[in-house]
Amino acid sequence: MAAVAMACAFVAAPLTAAPTAPALPQVCDGAGCVPYVDHTAVKGEHCVQNTRYNFGMDAAGNTLACSSRSVWIESPPLVGVRPIRLPCGEDTGVAQSPDGVPLSCIGGAWTSDYSVPFYR
Repeated sequence: MAAVAMACAFVAAPLTAAPTAPALPQVCDGAGCVPYVDHTAVKGEHCVQNTRYNFGMDAAGNTLACSSRSVWIESPPLVGVRPIRLPCGEDTGVAQSPDGVPLSCIGGAWTSDYSVPFYR
């Protein structure tokens, strides 16, 4: 019985001691902390459109979004990372959820909003 218990301990020990990757931020302020922002974006140039992580910044620091036509277009300023449904009051600008969904402050809460990349 002791041998079985020791064998289980040796198998379980590496599983609990394994290092973990750092988590993406749940909340952060400013465009500089938002993960996967393309900092080489140029308005009107080609981009790879997706449903997540579609923000870019041009050389002047303006926020761009990759449109459904796969070109960079103007976007309201990127204010940071916010969880979906976090209260936002009267905030302006756009945010990104921790898993890359574009958000806007709608009805007092950060809400999924694809209007910039898909409807402009």
